[in-house]
Amino acid sequence: MNTAEQFSAAVKSSTHDATQNAATMMALATVANEPRDIKGHHYLITPPGYTAKDITDLVEKAQPVPSRKRGHVHLKDVPSLLAYCADQAMPDRAYIYANPDARTITAIFNDHRYAEAGWRDHRAEFKADYTPEFVNWMTKNKVAMTQTEFAEFVEDNLVDLAGDSAKLLDVASTLQAKTDINFSSAKHLQNGQVQLAYTETINASAGVGGALEIPKVFTLGLRIFKNGEGYKILARLKYRLHTGGVKFWYELDRPERSVEDAFAGYTQQIREQSGYQVLIGTP
Repeated sequence: MNTAEQFSAAVKSSTHDATQNAATMMALATVANEPRDIKGHHYLITPPGYTAKDITDLVEKAQPVPSRKRGHVHLKDVPSLLAYCADQAMPDRAYIYANPDARTITAIFNDHRYAEAGWRDHRAEFKADYTPEFVNWMTKNKVAMTQTEFAEFVEDNLVDLAGDSAKLLDVASTLQAKTDINFSSAKHLQNGQVQLAYTETINASAGVGGALEIPKVFTLGLRIFKNGEGYKILARLKYRLHTGGVKFWYELDRPERSVEDAFAGYTQQIREQSGYQVLIGTP
């Protein structure tokens, strides 16, 4: 073998050895970087100066569709929640949680059902929001108001009065028209109303006396929740005489009962129409 042939053989041998060494190093690196399962915990060992990166999300985003369903949608009425539940068609994998304290109804479509675990990150939630009119009457509940303040409040919220509550409007109108009067006494009548005796001041002197009958109770017709049905709520009218003036306030009759009843109606509707199992509690 001449010198050129010897050199060529040496080069081929060196290249072969280098290829084998590279393959061996790659195999060793692959084995070293494989996740290790040690007593239920997963570890990834990386060489000094190297880090392991999770590119699962990047790979999934490059796909035409996600690998699985996830997300949290917020719906504004019960029919929307029912429609979304029907579209997912997962009654065997889901629970619906009704939370009366938070006034929320939450469907979890990948929940823990039977012996299978779920990620619990695919959800639809409906929150029963109070109407502005209900918040308005609740805000002023048990708050003492002057004669003028009470009259203005009643007139501003006249549309919420129901049944025989027209008498309350008459009271408000009288209070608005007779702002310069001196209340002296109160008398309970047989019809259940209260008669307030007053003297109207005319030209800085005592004028004609009169009496104002006020109802002890009145009724409100309110929608408690947005997009919900109306409820009748009883209110008791209270008053207090002081130094010739009068303070009015009202006390709603257990409004929390009406809230509970309205929310229970939503829960029952979903239980009957969704086909899903409904639980009372927090998800």
